[in-house]
Amino acid sequence: MRPEYYADLYRRYSTYCRDYDGNRLYKIASGASDYDYNWTDVLMKQVGHRMHGLSLHYYTVTGWSGSKTSATQFNKDDFYWTMGKCLEVEDVIKKHCAIMDKYDKDKKIALLLDEWGTWWDEEPGTIRGHLYQQNTLRDAFVASLSLDVFHKYTDRLKMANIAQVVNVLQSMILTKGKDIVLTPSYYVFKMYKVHQDATDLPIELNCEQKSVRDNRTVPLVSATASKNKDGVVHISLSNVDTDNEQEITINLPNVNAKKAVGEILSSANLTDHNSFEKPNTVKPAPFKEVKINKGTLKVKLPAKSIVTLELQ
Repeated sequence: MRPEYYADLYRRYSTYCRDYDGNRLYKIASGASDYDYNWTDVLMKQVGHRMHGLSLHYYTVTGWSGSKTSATQFNKDDFYWTMGKCLEVEDVIKKHCAIMDKYDKDKKIALLLDEWGTWWDEEPGTIRGHLYQQNTLRDAFVASLSLDVFHKYTDRLKMANIAQVVNVLQSMILTKGKDIVLTPSYYVFKMYKVHQDATDLPIELNCEQKSVRDNRTVPLVSATASKNKDGVVHISLSNVDTDNEQEITINLPNVNAKKAVGEILSSANLTDHNSFEKPNTVKPAPFKEVKINKGTLKVKLPAKSIVTLELQ
């Protein structure tokens, strides 16, 4: 479908849909898939004044034809490629935001990333077309790195929905009969919930970059930080280096903290995942490799680990 044709359809139906009984409709236009910047430009130009939000899809996927490769059988090169593809969402968000800024300088129209996450081959033996896939430590990193990116653009990005919650693609939860399994991605969301409804604290990172397939580069450390309504600061850090510990030093200007407590999510293997037979293979544990001294925080991040800290 051409965006011009969709814009005409949107104009027709958005005109017909009205507010009733004090309820106000939140009108969202169906937006672009990843790199289709022309779609965003046409819709913003022709019907931007008729919408409250514009959607966007971005999947960490190897391609749309043929095999999308296994969710649980991959090597380090595949892992790093996945990190590079995942992080490309930032460039995609930037470019769509820049187009929206041309027509909406006051940022009244929200960008809504209503589908994101990993997309692998369906698990063998599952129902075809139901998109049931397992969820490894690799998927957990896609979750943490993606959330770190999203936190930077909340002036325009008002929604970011992982696809999907239960039994489909990068699920939070897997079910079988009366049993459920919490996935590594679930635990990332649980560790990151401290940032919800908090104020973003800009954080600058200087770290080594790794070159990966398809001419992408991946910073070996990712981070986000926030302050909640009670003034408590939380910092989340991801070390995507599969083999090496990272020693992190963070300056804490205007932060009166004497210690930090935290949790770590990691596992022996990148391919580790939680199954119905072994539901606790990948889960958070207490983290103590952190010190604060004279306004400086020092952390030793183990290889392939995700950590969230609370400063006290």
